[in-house]
Amino acid sequence: MDLRSRGANRFNSKKSGGVGSPFQNVTANSKIAMVNNALGNRSLKRNQGSSVEVYDYITQTAGTIGTSQTLTFFSNVNTKNFPLTNVQQNQLQVGESLSVEYIAFTRISQVTATGSITECTALVTTIGGMNLGQFSFNLDNSRIIKINSLIRTNSVFNPKGTTGVSNLYFPDTDLVIPPQISYTLELRTPVNNDTIAAGTTISYGCHLFGTGSILNLKTNV
Repeated sequence: MDLRSRGANRFNSKKSGGVGSPFQNVTANSKIAMVNNALGNRSLKRNQGSSVEVYDYITQTAGTIGTSQTLTFFSNVNTKNFPLTNVQQNQLQVGESLSVEYIAFTRISQVTATGSITECTALVTTIGGMNLGQFSFNLDNSRIIKINSLIRTNSVFNPKGTTGVSNLYFPDTDLVIPPQISYTLELRTPVNNDTIAAGTTISYGCHLFGTGSILNLKTNV
C-alpha cells in the first residue's frame, strides 16, 4: 500500500475548492506528500508507507556527566554501531522519508567490560531537573524546532500522553525529514546530579518515531 492510498492527498480542502487550508488538520501521510511535492520529489508519495524510527546515543564521560552541555544527536552516527544507533548517516536514503510524530529522550547504562545493557529509562525520570533541558531540531541549515524544553515529557504536563505515565515529546506539528537532507537534534542539559558508577558506561539517547516511507521498487523502477 503506497502513501497515496493511505490518505496522502487529504490536505486538499473540499470547502475551498481543492485548495489546501492552513487550518485543516493534515495527516502524517499528507504532510510527507505535501513537503516532498514542494521539493520536487513527486514520486515519493507512491512509495511504501511504513513505521520509521531513527535513533542515536551519545556516551557520557566523567568530565561531562552532570554538567550543562549541548549534545548534538545524529551528527556522528557513522562512527557508531548497534545498539547505540540504527543509522549510519544523518540522512534518509533515496525514497525514504519520516514524519516525526513523537520523540523519546532516554538513558542507558552498560557494563563497560562487556557492553551488556543493564538499564534503559526515560531521561527525565532518571535525572532530576532534566525537564528543563532545551532542544532544537535542525533540518539541513534550517532550525524547525527552536528551543523547546522537555517539560511536556513529564507525565504530569504531557498534553498528548495516552497512558498513566508517558514521557514522550509530541510535536504540535509533524516534522517531515525528506530523503538526502541532513538532520540533527541539539539537546542542552542543565547542571544535574547524574553520575557514572565504576565499571559502568552511561549514554543519553534520542529516538525519532513516526509514519514514513520506504522505497517501493514495483512503482519506482
